[in-house]
Parts: sequence; C-alpha cells; structure tokens
Amino acid sequence: MTLSLTRPDTGIDMDSPYERMRFYLREIGQGPRTGRDLTREEARDVMQIVLTQQCTRAQLGGFLMLQRFKGESPDELWGFAEAVRSRANLIHPKVEGLLDIGSPYDGRKKSIVVSPASSIVASAAGVPVVMHGERDMGPKHGVPIGDVLGELGIDVDSTLEDVVASIEEIGLGYMRSERFVPDVFALKEVREEVALRMVFATIEKIYNLADADYSIIGLTHLPYMEKMMKAATSMGFKRIMIVQGIEGNEDVPTSRASRVFEWSGGEPREWRLEPSEYALQPATKEEMAGGDAAHNAGIATAIFDGKHGAYRDLVLLNAGLRIYLAERAGTIEDGIGKAKEAIDSGAARAKLNALRERASS
Repeated sequence: MTLSLTRPDTGIDMDSPYERMRFYLREIGQGPRTGRDLTREEARDVMQIVLTQQCTRAQLGGFLMLQRFKGESPDELWGFAEAVRSRANLIHPKVEGLLDIGSPYDGRKKSIVVSPASSIVASAAGVPVVMHGERDMGPKHGVPIGDVLGELGIDVDSTLEDVVASIEEIGLGYMRSERFVPDVFALKEVREEVALRMVFATIEKIYNLADADYSIIGLTHLPYMEKMMKAATSMGFKRIMIVQGIEGNEDVPTSRASRVFEWSGGEPREWRLEPSEYALQPATKEEMAGGDAAHNAGIATAIFDGKHGAYRDLVLLNAGLRIYLAERAGTIEDGIGKAKEAIDSGAARAKLNALRERASS
C-alpha cells in the first residue's frame, strides 16, 4: 500500500518509490534545525522501499547514513520494525512464556560469549528460549551467538518448521536471519560497504519474529535506551529487560554492577544489578578476554561437565537473570539457585545433548 503524504502541493508522484525516497531524504536531511523525524507510517513506508530495494544505491546509502547521524526516534524504530515484520517469516511456537534473546548479530571481539550457555541453562530450568542471528556480519565481524551454538553441535540453519519443533519439543531454537528475514539479509553487502552500524542492528534485537513474551536486550549507549524501550514495547512482549552488559551485549559481568531497565507495562524501572550480592566469583579481565567460537563453546561444555569457577558463576548470573525475567523465579537469587540446580542435576548437559541429537538426526 502506498502511503498518502499530506503534501499535495509538492507535485511528487507518490506511486513512485524513487520519488517518495527523494521526499524522505529531504525531510530528514535538512540538518538539526529544519530536518525532522519521520512519522511511524512514513518510517514503515520508507523501510518497505529499502527492503524491496526499489530505490537507487545512492538513495539507500544516503538514507542509512542520514538515519545514523540523525538518530532514530521511537516512532521511526517502531515503523521500521513493523516493515521488517510484514515481510519476515514469522513463527508462533506453542509454548508458554517464550524468552527472546536480543543479541547483536555482528557479535563481539573483546570478550567471551556466555549467552548461549546461559540460555541453555535457562531452558533446562524450564524457560523456552529463542535465539537469532547471522554469520559473519559487519561492521564488527565478531563472534556471534550462532557460531558458538554451531560449535556446540546445535543446528543453526534450521527451516522454519524445524525451529518451531525444536522450541516446542526441546525448549530452545535458533533462527538464522537468511531464512527468517531474507530481505534484510539481502542488504548484508550494503551494510558492509557503509562500515558503520545501521538501524538494522537495533531492529534485529527487538523485532520479535517468534511471538515471544519476554525479551532481554543488550545496550551500549544509555541515551538510546528510551528510544529502544519505547519501540520494543510495541513488539508484543509482556516484559522486557535492557541491560548495559558486556561489550553492549545481553550478558552482564560478575566483576561490576550493571544498569538494568525493566518494563512490564507502564513506565520502565531502572535498577542496578550488583553481582557481589550473590556470592559469585568475579571473572578477571584475562578470563573475560575474547576468543573464537570454539573457545566459547569449550567454556560452556566444561561448565556442563561440572567445572566450577568464575566462568560457571558468570553463566549462573546470566541464566538466573533470564529465569527471573521469564517469571520462573521471584528474585534473581532464586533464579541463580534454579540455574545451579539445572547444571548440578545434569539437566543442562541433557538439554545440550538433546539439541545435538536433533541436529544430527
């Protein structure tokens, strides 16, 4: 559907995506004094043009860069996400209380990746989990969660039907961008050329392709929190947690406090997560240093095999946070206790084995 703009005196052919894109570029590109944010409807329309690539390469690059430097408004993020969802392959697993992990698709380079291990433990404690991402994404080209899951022997290139079955039968599934949002994946080369994080990096964290009830999202720049939270609350979640985690990801450290923004209707609540309150061993700078996907997978398997220490406590804290967020525990301390039980009882190892067996079948 073509958007009806309230500018009949412009002479713009509003049936032409090319002309509409020119209009949008002029509206947002006039600078801080005369430029403006797009409305939600305009944002949805312009993202439809981007996703269908009905604009020139110059228009596409110009739009992405202007949005990068202008900064997206909550309504723009909402409209952009709606456009992506309208062209995505959505799934609706028949589970109660699904938790969506909003991890950056371009991964991380400077620190270890414990989100896969923490999510497996949370799943073993009764929280159904959906993770999503893509391989070798710029501009960072770090280690993404999918690569770690792959090294653990989990299928990270499943069909829509297989992801649904994995979530329903085992309690965890991974959605690859190329299969679920092919229009966004088709812009991978453009994102590489621009060499800066684009609006897609935010949308990917919040677009809720699996009809989840809960979401945990990582954030680097605190001024962006309000925008991201307002957009995320429009994606169908009932409870959202945004954390200022490790390298701006959804994993929180054990060596310092983290700011947390929690929403379950109404206004978000801000609080500080103090790991020192839970008798956890802080991970040192050396232990937190990054490694390849195999290194991160090795940390997970060692924990599931019974190894204690700072890595285990890091996973316990993050699994406990997920269990608490998904309302399977009344407090974070109770969530950590359930995470310990899931590891010590062998349930986490059994969960990993079940995921591996499904991948090999």
